[in-house]
Amino acid sequence: MKNITTAFLIFLISFCYSQQEVSYQMNTSATKGEALKYSDIQGSPYLNDNFSPAKATCCNEIMPMRYDTYTDEIEYKKEGTVYTLLKESPYTRIEFTNPKLVLTLENIDHKPGYFIVLADGKNSLLKKITTKIEAPSGNKNPVSFASKDTNSSFRRDEPVYYVKTEKGTYRLLKNKKDILDLYPDKSAELNSFFDTNKIKFNKEDSLIKLINFLNK
Repeated sequence: MKNITTAFLIFLISFCYSQQEVSYQMNTSATKGEALKYSDIQGSPYLNDNFSPAKATCCNEIMPMRYDTYTDEIEYKKEGTVYTLLKESPYTRIEFTNPKLVLTLENIDHKPGYFIVLADGKNSLLKKITTKIEAPSGNKNPVSFASKDTNSSFRRDEPVYYVKTEKGTYRLLKNKKDILDLYPDKSAELNSFFDTNKIKFNKEDSLIKLINFLNK
């Protein structure tokens, strides 16, 4: 009886693992259920076209990965097949080694998405990159796969930046008021910091400097 129970447990674990592997698999020639090849569209939706060594911090295995900014998905390659990483715990932090880059899965406005970590600590600076498909003939309105043609192209939007506080609160950073409202107990220190530093809220270096100041 003991042997039968052990054999059943091994079968159950193997079955669950195989089911999880299937859920990772993606069709690289179609996205969002629509028949389309990325090669039909000018440009690229990837942050880096090439697969780079990376791993989820929950796991020890390093795999080739890349980030698709159009679908907001992370692809990884295993034994020549491309899979999509599950967009859920425990795969919430992905570390690329070359070039060095950290992506974190955050849930902002009830919508999970990947963000680039620019500064880390008690407070984090998060950068969001999104890509749309631009219609041909100079039409700037985003289009779907269904209405694209060979003149369509991927267009990367201007990035947006969020701060994540040590309490887990998120705030879109657009101006000085966003920070002062978020840290009322540090208003004097922050106003002094703003007086002596020319912080531009559309410049990464400025925002990194600001978050590093908050983390002191």
